Amino acid sequence: MSPTPDKRDELRLLIHSRHPILAVETSEESRVEDLAAQVAAELDIPFFTWTVTKGLFRRGTDQPMYDTEDPDKALTNIGLMRGDAIFLLKDFARYLENDRILRRMRELAASFRDVRRSVIISAPVLRLPAELEDDAYTFRVELPDHVLLAKVVQAVLAEYGGRVKNELDAEGVRQVARNLSGLTKDEARRTFTRCLIMRHRADAQLIGDVLEAKRALLQQEGVLDYISSDQSFADIAGLANLKDWLRKRRHALSGEGKKFGLEPPKGILITGVQGCGKSLSAKAVAGEWKMQLARFDAGALYDKYIGESEKRLRRTLEIAEQLAPMVLWIDEIEKGFAATGSSADVDAGLSQRILASFLTWLQDRESGVFVVATSNDISRLPPELLRKGRFDEIFFVDLPGDSAREELFRIHLKRRGRTPEEFDLAALAAASEGFSGAEVEQAIVAAMYTAFEEKKHLSTRHITDEMTATRPLSRTRREDIERLRQWARERAVSAD
Repeated sequence: MSPTPDKRDELRLLIHSRHPILAVETSEESRVEDLAAQVAAELDIPFFTWTVTKGLFRRGTDQPMYDTEDPDKALTNIGLMRGDAIFLLKDFARYLENDRILRRMRELAASFRDVRRSVIISAPVLRLPAELEDDAYTFRVELPDHVLLAKVVQAVLAEYGGRVKNELDAEGVRQVARNLSGLTKDEARRTFTRCLIMRHRADAQLIGDVLEAKRALLQQEGVLDYISSDQSFADIAGLANLKDWLRKRRHALSGEGKKFGLEPPKGILITGVQGCGKSLSAKAVAGEWKMQLARFDAGALYDKYIGESEKRLRRTLEIAEQLAPMVLWIDEIEKGFAATGSSADVDAGLSQRILASFLTWLQDRESGVFVVATSNDISRLPPELLRKGRFDEIFFVDLPGDSAREELFRIHLKRRGRTPEEFDLAALAAASEGFSGAEVEQAIVAAMYTAFEEKKHLSTRHITDEMTATRPLSRTRREDIERLRQWARERAVSAD
């Protein structure tokens, strides 16, 4: 399968530009090799590959160069060659920790600057020594697009053509490819093949099976969690300003919106009192806009292994872009992107690198990924994250007012099969002053237990009694809430 032309053009340009070292961090080793081989063929120059088990091979030959399994001897042989060439060294970065091999690589880089001779170093996790930073260029192989994934699907169908019945037309193949987006080429092939074997036929149901299998595979990584959202703004009490802002932008990603010249919205940050609808708002956006919703657990980014945290972030954002248009919900964003400060020394700058990568993506992305970030403690977030341009707007969600609390009781009672008109909603709203939405819901849940124990119908009295026995956050954390309100008065827009 041929790589996408734009990546081939980019690699050809880098070779022409005399870049001596190209660093490629990817688990798709075969894609990198195919890409480099194509560029070498187009430029009519030799292409070599190296592994520690086989040594240095020239493409098209059967035997490796003698005694080149040793990394030092492999570089020695490369240095003795003349003329243009491309060298792909697989998993080579680890050997650069050796002073002699690092020195030899630097000397090769210096000699390659005036010729079309480039060393490509690839590995699933790649960190080059600081001494090579000036000579090395990071070349990224993004996740495959729908066109490449469609070719993967067609190849698997051709392979199993005599064993399964194929009922997929061209649009069906494209839909399967869209459902595989976010996976590497190898992951996509394995996922589709497994679903095809289990289903024994390629039909409409297989399309849904592929999507569910993809979601299960990605969720194993523990960063993205795919959520089916059927919530809407009707499920949210109050927050009129937030709802109005979102309604005006719901069609910005449509064809008509783009034709009109609307800029696609980037996202919003919602902060405020706990239990007042921040998470529900994120789900409602996806439901209202009819988009896929994925929850990004920013706290799960950090890994004990060097380089894994950055890799997780990169892969998460790449997956989000492949799934666009979509809503990316970053729940409790402060857990993953808290202000660095002194912690940067403790984690050797990891938190700063993570934050810098995320900020760059927030600022520069052009895909249809709408970010909804929620925060319970915005004071922990770095000021860089709150600047204009990162998010379109910052909304503050306060404790619900009288009318919003009345609507909350209406929503939660109806959700539990009760007729709201049979309750004194005004009295309930008055009795719940200072309650958050979550506390209102919990009061109803607790009252239902009491009513069931008494073998009576749920009544206004049951709910009122539960609220009287409750100490809401507005009392137990009065100072914290006032501090949050003070911050919001100067820096955020009221969601109500």
